[in-house]
Amino acid sequence: MEFSLYVHIPFCRQKCDYCDFFSIPLKSGLPLPSKEGYVSAVLNEIRFYAARYSVLRWKTVYIGGGTPSQLGDELLYRLISGIKAAVPDKKIDEFTVEVNPEDVTESLLSSLEKAGADRISVGIQALDQIALEKINRHCPVQTALDALNLLKENWHKRLSVDFIAGLPGQSKDSFEEQFNAVFAFENIGHISLYTLTVEENTPLYRNIKSKKIRWSSRKADSLWLSGRELLKKKGFLQYEVSNFARKGEESLHNKVYWHLENYIGCGSGACGSVFYGFDSQKLSERWTNTRSIREYQDFWLSFKDFPKGELEISEKLREVEKIDLQTQEFEWLMMGFRLLEGVSPEVFRERFGKSLEKRIGAENGIFSQWCGKGLGCVYVDGGKKRYALTEKGIMLLNPFLESLL
Repeated sequence: MEFSLYVHIPFCRQKCDYCDFFSIPLKSGLPLPSKEGYVSAVLNEIRFYAARYSVLRWKTVYIGGGTPSQLGDELLYRLISGIKAAVPDKKIDEFTVEVNPEDVTESLLSSLEKAGADRISVGIQALDQIALEKINRHCPVQTALDALNLLKENWHKRLSVDFIAGLPGQSKDSFEEQFNAVFAFENIGHISLYTLTVEENTPLYRNIKSKKIRWSSRKADSLWLSGRELLKKKGFLQYEVSNFARKGEESLHNKVYWHLENYIGCGSGACGSVFYGFDSQKLSERWTNTRSIREYQDFWLSFKDFPKGELEISEKLREVEKIDLQTQEFEWLMMGFRLLEGVSPEVFRERFGKSLEKRIGAENGIFSQWCGKGLGCVYVDGGKKRYALTEKGIMLLNPFLESLL
């Protein structure tokens, strides 16, 4: 079988005020397990799941965080090499590693390329110093630009960058001007553009609630829309709600999530999902690993054998959710309609044993009503019919999904 693999590296240099992802700042002063020990534990977990699910090859691999580049050249090389060694077939369709601009060096890029990574995702977030300071972002604009220059000169494979629309302090002019700098780097083939989400229990949320910082969700949405138009004019096609790419540069790993395919999640705080067909008696499952790095590391460092049989993993080490067919069906629609390519009735019938047209009301129901408003469409690709939301309709994805419940 083939699976995709997500590896979570929870370490980061400093936590930004908007961030609610699981990460541990290395500058926090708290005692932390060694990075070497963590990588060894992750590799043990990877080898175990590869044996459990008889994985022949990794379809895609994504090392995220946190900040994977905080591991440094040697440990990243060891991690990537170990991931490849865990399965018989070494051919991987896409191997992505997230890096932060301040970690980008010629040595790091050389090490990633030699190990076998072929895609880098750089967390720029903004090229606006005022906005960066408002969110306590540790990477100044010039450092980000220097990193992009190093990547242009020394990285000859695929490159993606992340941006956030609606950071406090961003004006329409400053937000749009940063893209002019990015467009000068022709090696960037993929851009993720997110609207800032203010999550509770973050410093940014508290600062906004106390009115220490002024912020408007309406302005954030407006900036995102202006960013989308700029990206389109420069040849970046929106293929998903928040993702834009030049032709052929779409993220293959993210499509695994959006197509609801199997992936193994390894590392403290990582999630994984394994799906079974509609005629199977076994429920699909999703697991989330413990956020206690110490407990995670202690368990997997002590595990030495990799049998194909079942291993009783303590409930303290991970939470497991059983996914019934009805839930899986809705998740498939929810993720599939995020993509501008939409969903396939053939795949739906093969996976769930029923008609997609009836499920979404394609003839005289919900979907046909959305089509009548210019929010949905039916088209033929490669001789096969597909159902999708339009560029306007995808902005109303949540109301559409609510109508399908």
